[in-house]
Amino acid sequence: MRPPQGLPHPRHARQRQRQRRRPHLNLSPTVVGAGGVAGVIAVVMLLVTVGLPFGAFAQKQGDGKWSVKCNVVNKAADDPIVFPNQPGRSHLHLFYGNETVTATMTSTNKLVQGLSDCQKGMGDADHASYWAPALLRNGTPLGGTADALRIDAYYSRNGLSGQIQPIPLGLRMIAGNSMAQTAQSIDIVHYNCLHFPQGGQVTGSSANIPSCPAGSYLSGRVDFPNCWNGKDLDSADHKSHMAYATGGHCDAAHPVELPTVFLRIRWKSAIGVPSSQLSLSSGGQFSLHADFWNGWSPTVMKWLVDNCINTTRECTDISRDQIPVPTGSFPSVNDQALVAAAMAATSTGSSSGSSGSGTSGGMAMGCTATATAAPKSTP
Repeated sequence: MRPPQGLPHPRHARQRQRQRRRPHLNLSPTVVGAGGVAGVIAVVMLLVTVGLPFGAFAQKQGDGKWSVKCNVVNKAADDPIVFPNQPGRSHLHLFYGNETVTATMTSTNKLVQGLSDCQKGMGDADHASYWAPALLRNGTPLGGTADALRIDAYYSRNGLSGQIQPIPLGLRMIAGNSMAQTAQSIDIVHYNCLHFPQGGQVTGSSANIPSCPAGSYLSGRVDFPNCWNGKDLDSADHKSHMAYATGGHCDAAHPVELPTVFLRIRWKSAIGVPSSQLSLSSGGQFSLHADFWNGWSPTVMKWLVDNCINTTRECTDISRDQIPVPTGSFPSVNDQALVAAAMAATSTGSSSGSSGSGTSGGMAMGCTATATAAPKSTP
C-alpha cells in the first residue's frame, strides 16, 4: 500500500537511516595537518549549509545537472500529447516512468497521482511521463527486460547563462521529428554505442543507427528545448511555446530559462544486432524523437534546480533520500483547454503529430532539424 502523499515510503525511511551513517573522515592532524583539518571542516560545513549530499561536487561554470533512471513501464500505439483520447492513433511508443499514462489520460492532476518506476526512490517525486518510439528488429519490436530498455532522464544547465527556473507542473513538450526521412541535427537527436553493461561512449554521435562493435550496445539521445514563453503549458503544434537557446541565451518570445531535459535511451538488448536490421516504429532510422509531460513534485524540483543546476553541481543519479525536502502536495493544474485544442487539431488533420506509420502527411512532430541546441555534455 502506498503511503499518503507527502509522507516518505517506509523503504525511503530505511534508506535515510542508512544514509546517515556517513563514511568516517579521519581528521587527525597527523594525517592531514592542522590546515587540512580546517579545510575539511569548511567543506563539510558548506555541504551541510546548502543541503547537498556527499558525492555532489562542483562543476565548471555552465554545467550542473541531475538525473534519474526510469524503466520502461508500457508500450502502446498512443501519444497522450499529440493524440489525446485517441488510442491506437500513433505509432508504437515505449513509455517510461509514470506507470498509469495512456492515451485517455489528459489531466496533469491525474498524472501526478500515478505510481512511477523511476529508480532510487525518485518515483516518489518524479511522476513525469517520458515516451519515445520503439526500436524494431526486422520490423518487430525489440524485446528485453525493463532495465535493459530503460532511460536516463537528465536535467541540465547545458550552457544557459542566466538563472534557471523550475519546469512548470503540467508542461508538455516534444523534441525531434517523427517524420524525418533525412538526417536531423545531432544537437537534438543522435545515436551512440555504449560499453556494455555500464555505459560510456564507444562511438561518436551519429544521425543514423550505427552497427555497434563487440562489447557495446545501442543508445539514443534526445534533447528537449530549454526556453519557455512563460505562459503556455502546451501549444497547438506542441512546440511554439518552447524554443532552443542560441549561444546560451533565450529569445524575447521565450524568455524563461528552464533545465534542458535530455533522454539517454538505452537498448541493451540490441547488443550484436547490425544496423541493417534496425529501425524505429516511427519509420526508418532518422525519425528519433521523444515526448515529455512534467509531473515532478514542485518542491523537489525547486530544490534540485537551486542546489544542483544553479550552483553548477553534479547530482547525476541522485537518490530520493539525498534530497532533504518533502514531496509535498501537487497544485491543481487546469489543462483541459489544451487537450480540447489538441483534439480539435488532430480531428482536422492539422496536428504536428504522426500517424501510426510515421510517414503520412501533416506537420512534423517536434522540433525540426534546423533548430540550434545549446552546447551539451555527453553522458
